[in-house]
Amino acid sequence: MTNHYECLGISPGSTPTEIKAAYHAKLREFPAHTYPEEFKAVRAAYEALRFKETTQYEDFFKMRPLQAELDPEVLKQVREKAISQLEVSLDDLIRATF
Repeated sequence: MTNHYECLGISPGSTPTEIKAAYHAKLREFPAHTYPEEFKAVRAAYEALRFKETTQYEDFFKMRPLQAELDPEVLKQVREKAISQLEVSLDDLIRATF
């Protein structure tokens, strides 16, 4: 039973509801105390299929290089505005320090 779908007795196109129903049916068929190895296999197959459904968007959080072009004119305006706000008189600096 290397294939998870075969282990649960379902087809590869099964919905999450069908996967869950097949999992519970197999748990009734192979109780943990009577069939520990089969129980582990069924549990592993269900976990693999269940997490497969949630990891289909795992590449969403992968880092991608930022490709942006900055307009030189806008950069010049931002730089001038920042410099104008940084200009502080010596008196203002002394008052802010003490």
